[in-house]
Amino acid sequence: VPYLPQHTDLLAITSGLKTALALSERHIRTMVTGGAVMDKKRSAFAAPDAGRMTDAELSKRLGGLQRQSAAWLLVGLAGAVSGTVCFFTVQAALLRAILVTVLFFGGVCCAVIFGGGAQKKLNALMHEQMGDFFRSEWEKTFGPDIHTPEMRIDEPFMKALHLLDGEWETCSVENFHEGEYGGVHFSAANVRLDHVYQRGTPHEGFETCSSMVFRGLVLRCAARVSAASPVLATARTADSPRGILTGHAVFDRSFCVAADSEQDAVRLLTPQTIGFLTAFDRSVEGQLLSLCWRENTFSLALETDYAFAAVAGSVDLRDLDAVRRSYVRSLQEMCCVLDQLKASPALTGVVE
Repeated sequence: VPYLPQHTDLLAITSGLKTALALSERHIRTMVTGGAVMDKKRSAFAAPDAGRMTDAELSKRLGGLQRQSAAWLLVGLAGAVSGTVCFFTVQAALLRAILVTVLFFGGVCCAVIFGGGAQKKLNALMHEQMGDFFRSEWEKTFGPDIHTPEMRIDEPFMKALHLLDGEWETCSVENFHEGEYGGVHFSAANVRLDHVYQRGTPHEGFETCSSMVFRGLVLRCAARVSAASPVLATARTADSPRGILTGHAVFDRSFCVAADSEQDAVRLLTPQTIGFLTAFDRSVEGQLLSLCWRENTFSLALETDYAFAAVAGSVDLRDLDAVRRSYVRSLQEMCCVLDQLKASPALTGVVE
């Protein structure tokens, strides 16, 4: 998005739109992509009481909302592109300011407010009408959806995980669930981290912007080996300190290890554990960015597009059988991840 510091006229015209965009951005962050947001007072599968639709009625309604959402997003994209083109091609300053305001910001409003509103209605309707199926499939695969304090995934936990420290300000957690599979007690959620910042000058004014720095899966498992003190490993960056070296050259180049006690880190991050983590990182869809071994909990953060306990965005929602298959497939993919983790020294109880 081009910033226009020289056009005070445009800034004056768009001040109201900026306020509207800020409010709509805050509104749209409450939406979910293919799943329901966990509420403190009710299950993630809970839905408001409503009349049950037939499959034909639901298929038609979901398909209409999906088309509506896609259409508004296309309108918004066309407006934003047209506004950007006008900024670089129109010579008259006032006309350029008006066109950019109407086309670019109008397009953004269409995508966020109207497209986002349709998406929100779609997700609410899907969980309202299909929540019983989602709950049944979850319990069939992972048992009751329980929520214990020690397995929570929320903003305080993400800060404790030190994932991308100092690079994000807001955290959104979607599709949080907790259950058991093959003797492994686990919790998982899709997490997004955003960097929020101010852009502009004191003279011209500031606007609040945000950019995504992480989107992926956070997974926590009950470990059979307890960590005497927390051991943390995060993907190494140019600013990372030397950290604790494990003696495994590839792992030490990729991760920065921190712990209160170097002895605890060496005891847990054995060649066997590091070999498992290296193989796991290669086999899963995505990239391992962080791991934390704290007391009896082993946690991982994976940067991935995989949507846990959700319906894939590419599914045609008019096909309800495809919707059901997509949700079941997302649970099966988690089973595959957990099958691999069951071989982890943290879960087998053998770290030597």
